[in-house]
Amino acid sequence: MELSQRDRLSELVEELTTSGQPQLNQDKMKEIKKICKVSNDCIDHVYHSVMSQLSQEHAEVRLSAFQIASELFSRSHHFRMLLVDNFQGFLELTVETDSEQPLPPPKEVARKLRSLAIQTVQSWQASYGTAYKKLALGYHFLKQVKKVDFLDAEARTVAERRREQERRRKMERIYKERVEAATKDMEGLHVEETEDNEAVVSTVIDLYRLITTKHLPAVQGWVQVFTKAGAEQQLLRRALDLKRSLEAALQKHKELHIAYKTRVRRVMKASSNSEDDDDNDEDDDFEEVPEKEGYEPHIPEHLRAEYGLDPSPSTSAASVTTKLPAKRPVAPPSQSSYCSSSSSRQLKQLKEEEQDPTCAAATLRVLRQHFPVPSASSSSSSSGPSSSHCSSEMKPVDAPVVPFGLDLYYWGQEQPSAGKIVKAASQHQFWVPIETEEEVENDELRAESSSRYISFPGSFTPVSHYCRAPLGNGKLCQRQDRLKCPFHGRIIPRDQEGRPCSQDDRLREEQEERRKMEEQPDWRDAELMRDIEAATGENLSSDRAGKKGKGKKKKKYPNLSDLKQSANTSRSRLEKKVFNKSTMRKVAQMMSKADRRKHEKFSNQFNYALN
Repeated sequence: MELSQRDRLSELVEELTTSGQPQLNQDKMKEIKKICKVSNDCIDHVYHSVMSQLSQEHAEVRLSAFQIASELFSRSHHFRMLLVDNFQGFLELTVETDSEQPLPPPKEVARKLRSLAIQTVQSWQASYGTAYKKLALGYHFLKQVKKVDFLDAEARTVAERRREQERRRKMERIYKERVEAATKDMEGLHVEETEDNEAVVSTVIDLYRLITTKHLPAVQGWVQVFTKAGAEQQLLRRALDLKRSLEAALQKHKELHIAYKTRVRRVMKASSNSEDDDDNDEDDDFEEVPEKEGYEPHIPEHLRAEYGLDPSPSTSAASVTTKLPAKRPVAPPSQSSYCSSSSSRQLKQLKEEEQDPTCAAATLRVLRQHFPVPSASSSSSSSGPSSSHCSSEMKPVDAPVVPFGLDLYYWGQEQPSAGKIVKAASQHQFWVPIETEEEVENDELRAESSSRYISFPGSFTPVSHYCRAPLGNGKLCQRQDRLKCPFHGRIIPRDQEGRPCSQDDRLREEQEERRKMEEQPDWRDAELMRDIEAATGENLSSDRAGKKGKGKKKKKYPNLSDLKQSANTSRSRLEKKVFNKSTMRKVAQMMSKADRRKHEKFSNQFNYALN
């Protein structure tokens, strides 16, 4: 075998195994087969190259190397002999027969490699098992010892299948427990009234009473009327739908199983002897009465519309009889008439509320009967609503607000002790000197008691311009500093390509670039370095001459998956910081220092002296 053929085979095997593609390049594979037909030495070299790539710690490299071996195994008897002689090592690198040598990452590619290797070994056994004894032994080793199920599509081992079954049984047990718990909660579902949902439950109670005492009887009456009168089917159907919806709402209320609190109302007792009122306590005037189911108090006329009730017959009749036979134009009411009408309306409303025993007005009426109020106060209180209503139209002007401070606290006062601070001669924790404490005057504190500082910061204006200085990669700087960029100096107006708009700024930047070029040594000139490279053949990195910083290191095999990037997780980064040697050493020193301090502080005590 010639040296050129040997180098070419090594190059082709490396290109195929480092391509990162799931399938081989058939053109390059044909070239390998063509060179292998020359002699067995070429086959030997390809075999060693493939085995070397199979030992790499990258699943994509191993997958491509296995595909090369699979194609050459079916073509060459010499390659089959070489591979079967080392069949155990081949299985360890592809099928993962040794648990101490697992397949390298990425995991998805490793799983695919293992599945493909098991299927290929089964096909080799069917085709060449009788001719190659070691191949048959390897196949039976996988089937009998490693318990590999060749019919399994995923080619899982016994341990993997056992783990999958255990995981499935565990999930079934968890879901079964969750179903039982959910079923139990559904059966014992009830709502208990607490302080959090007290308002909601009270609303539910009110709605339940409104449905049972008003709406449902009314709908039932409509159904009877429509049925007896033979009304239209549409009206009867609507009434029946309303009845069903109300009954469904009551059924839902029943299914909630609400555990209500016992509600108690406190009402005033009418005392027979007024002279005994002073002897009784205030609590004796009230009696706790349990709330009655379905009780409806007297509803005032102005609140009947809010409860969905029609006006009472007496008021409606009175309103009908008081109507005038003819309408006459009425002059617009004056301000005094408006105030008087509003006060009369409020008095009427107050009288109606006094008839309701659940309102505060009724309680006040009973108190006034037992404790009479002077007439002056009553007259002032009666004229209060009208005057307050009339004066409410005049809106007060907002006065300026100043934050409270010491100057307002001491406003118009002379403070002889302002600005004086008592200074203690000793700051000891336990011992106090006999000497008297002295007073020190502080000018700043004295000024604060009679004046204040007012700052005028102005309004914030956001920055809308960019630096737009040209960068080394051809882009423009996108920093939005107000006056000066930390990398490119003072921010100046620039065009779309990053050139200064002002001629003075252009001249200044040209002078700055010329000065930097003069400061650079002559041997770092890019053109000179390229001439030297062309003459000597050495790489002097002329492409990086004049550039700042280090270039990004180029990957040797860019087509392969980056294992370091896949391993760069939040856990790995935290482990790198927490388990750093210097960090652990620092933590150990701090803990030792804390233990030493505790020992020195309590060394005279028996308990700590032994530790």
